[in-house]
Amino acid sequence: MTLTWLAGRRTRTAGDFWAAGGAISPARNAVATLGDFMSGSALLGVIGLMFLYGYDALFYLTIPLLAWIPVMLLIAERLRNLGQYTLTDVLVRRFRSRSLRSVLAISTLVISGIYLLAQMVVIGNLFALLSGIDYTVAIVLAGVIMVLYVAIGGMHGATVIQSVKAVLLLAVLAGMTVLLVIKFGGDIGGMVAKAVAPAGGTDPLQPGNLLKDPWNMLSVGLAATFGVAGLPHLMMRFFTVRDAVHARRSVTMTVAMITVASILIAFIGLGASALLRPETRELAASGGNLVTPRLAEVLGGGSGTFGGAVTLGIVSAIAFATVVAVVSGLLVNASSAVVRDLWNQFDRPGPPDREVARGRLTSVVIGAVVVVIAAVLGPRYNAAVLVTLAFGIAASANFPVLLFALTWRRFTTSGAVTGVLSGLGASVMLMILGPTLWPGADPPVNLADPTLIALPVGVLGCVIGTLLSRRSAREEFDEVQIESELGRATIANVTGERIAGESGTPNTAAN
Repeated sequence: MTLTWLAGRRTRTAGDFWAAGGAISPARNAVATLGDFMSGSALLGVIGLMFLYGYDALFYLTIPLLAWIPVMLLIAERLRNLGQYTLTDVLVRRFRSRSLRSVLAISTLVISGIYLLAQMVVIGNLFALLSGIDYTVAIVLAGVIMVLYVAIGGMHGATVIQSVKAVLLLAVLAGMTVLLVIKFGGDIGGMVAKAVAPAGGTDPLQPGNLLKDPWNMLSVGLAATFGVAGLPHLMMRFFTVRDAVHARRSVTMTVAMITVASILIAFIGLGASALLRPETRELAASGGNLVTPRLAEVLGGGSGTFGGAVTLGIVSAIAFATVVAVVSGLLVNASSAVVRDLWNQFDRPGPPDREVARGRLTSVVIGAVVVVIAAVLGPRYNAAVLVTLAFGIAASANFPVLLFALTWRRFTTSGAVTGVLSGLGASVMLMILGPTLWPGADPPVNLADPTLIALPVGVLGCVIGTLLSRRSAREEFDEVQIESELGRATIANVTGERIAGESGTPNTAAN
């Protein structure tokens, strides 16, 4: 909180609050992006899924890692050249449509809301484990803390705690790996042999324990592959660096760090299978979210020992920091959707401090709504599964529009609006009817993730909406192509034009 307050003192303008003034270095931004991506769903959710179901759970981690490669090569620089603060700014840059800005804001809120729910479930379980307080009370306390982080620090504060948290996350993963090696006396083969012996549990190396059919595997794979480019809070990170070159450097370093973290998580998940198998029933009650803290306690000496208490406390504290850091970035992004894309359309933003005040107020409201929903849902949901649902919505609603906006000359505003609404509507409906959120034992839809159906619906919405509309956006497409390669500031310097600033002056540089 102290670091956040110190960083937040630099927030004076709307650009500072939403995008840290574009002043974040590539290395710092890469570490912060790692913190955004490797949330509580990775540290707790994926390791818990690996313990409960085996290596199928790595599908939730390795596919998004591979998805960063096309983002690095094809998207990062172009987004930074086009954008101002958010992913919505990039899309609206081509179409200049209030209706598109509004539907994209709704999509951002839904995606951020699901992501926030995953983090709140994790933090509620952690509070209950450490203090014994009721899950609902824990959720409320966590909500107060996360709102304070955003209200005090904005994007500057979010970047600072993301960076600190990412370093701590890598340190705790490395530390637990070392403790596992020591626990088994360096006999990694013995650890694997013990892990794969299904004593009262599932063989973690046996495929098909979690994703039981190829359709579920395909659907989750599509969500993880295309969802990265459609997640607003991750793409928002590109706008915190100075220029497009720094954006690509940032993504390159992010991919390297995510790779290291993923390898360590896979090793720790195997160690959990070797050491915690007798506790499967108890750990399953938390959706697997408490496997990592419990493993840390065992590695420190076990329950009731001083070493076990120390390792449990350290890992739980870093897990808490992980969740709070991710939540802060999500809340900044969700607040920007409400303030910049909805509120400012009906009321002038006024001076920068007024927009910042609106952002802080909005973060409080969004935080309160998420707390209520998380309390109603309860603690039984696995964080990694919930996060993958958010990936699926992003892949179905945002990714097709972003792809066509950057590549299809004929693409129109009607096509963009139809694509967002159709992809968002289909994914939300299928998510509610699917096995993750359906309250009964026999859900109407058996897909673990809606992307297999919702992504084609989103693409069809873009195509049909475009073909049925008369107005073409071909001139804007040419402008976007030039700006995405050269950058808005470069064109402005050449033409002597003024680019869009916080006052809302229209961008006519490319003309």
